[in-house]
Parts: sequence; C-alpha cells; structure tokens
Amino acid sequence: MDQLENRYANALLELSEENGTLKEDVAQVARVRDALSERDVEQFLIHPHIANAKKQALLKTTFADQVSEHLMGLLFLMIDKQREQAIIPALQAFIDAANQKLGIVEARVVSAKELTEQELSHIHSILKKRLNKTVSIQTTVDPDVLGGFYILVDGQVFDGTLRTELLRMKERLKRGGAMDASKS
Repeated sequence: MDQLENRYANALLELSEENGTLKEDVAQVARVRDALSERDVEQFLIHPHIANAKKQALLKTTFADQVSEHLMGLLFLMIDKQREQAIIPALQAFIDAANQKLGIVEARVVSAKELTEQELSHIHSILKKRLNKTVSIQTTVDPDVLGGFYILVDGQVFDGTLRTELLRMKERLKRGGAMDASKS
C-alpha cells in the first residue's frame, strides 16, 4: 500500500508545486489529516456501506473554502476509487515529502497537560538548534502520560515523561547509583 499512498502524495506534491502553493498546502493537508484522524470520522470514511456521495458531502461541508481545489479533488478521487483507508497515510506522505523539500521537520509533542506558549517556544528553539532545521510542532494531550512530555521527531523519541524518569531512577538505584549521586 505504500506505493499507492506515495503515488497520491506525489501527485498532490506536483500540483502544489505547479500552483506555487506548497507551503500553504502543507498546512491545509495537516489540518485535514488531523480532522480525518478522529476515530468517528475515520470510521465513517472507511465504512463500505456508506455512499461515496455522503463521504464527499462530509468533506465538502467540513472543509468548504478551507482547502485548495486540488486537495479536495484528490480526496474525492480517493473516495471514488475506494481508497479511503489510504487517505490519511497519503496525506502524511505528502506532508513528509513537502517538508523535506521545504527543509522542515515535523515534531509531535505529547504531554500530560496542555503546554503553554512559552514551553512550546522553548521546545521549538531547542529542537531547531539540535536538528539544525525549521521545526513544525504538533501537540497532543494524552492523559496516560503521568507528567512531562515526549517528542517524536525524525524517527527519534525524546522522552521527558515522569514515568521514564522514575524508571531511570529505579535502574540507578538497582545499580547502586543512588550512593554515587549522594557523594556529589
């Protein structure tokens, strides 16, 4: 299925470049991807007994005047071809390819609570310096994260959650690291 998703992503990438709207399209596609990733919406789109016209009407209503004609056309085409399950992966493949062309890396910050603008700004500056790229941050609040946050970026995980810190402390205690820490 990766080939199929990449074909759709590349087609959208070509259209965006032809129209000179690559940067704007990345933002639009990210909004669409996030909206369609909601469990109920995704289940609606992939349901085999819901008519294509209803699926397209949902997209038209949800994204009217918010997305480009070529993006809406791609979404409609994928529905017409019964490729609904490939929509979100294709949109993500487009974002990845476009960001690579634009020199942008997408980071996903998952935290126990909503982060402040100051915290996000600090995370942004650290990632930008560490990765030497422009960074786009997507945030998610996950109550299962006990405290702190973790960052997913370029296939790496930077974990600053309370759970991970407690596990590290436990390992240090097992190895006798508590005594070493008390000497310093």
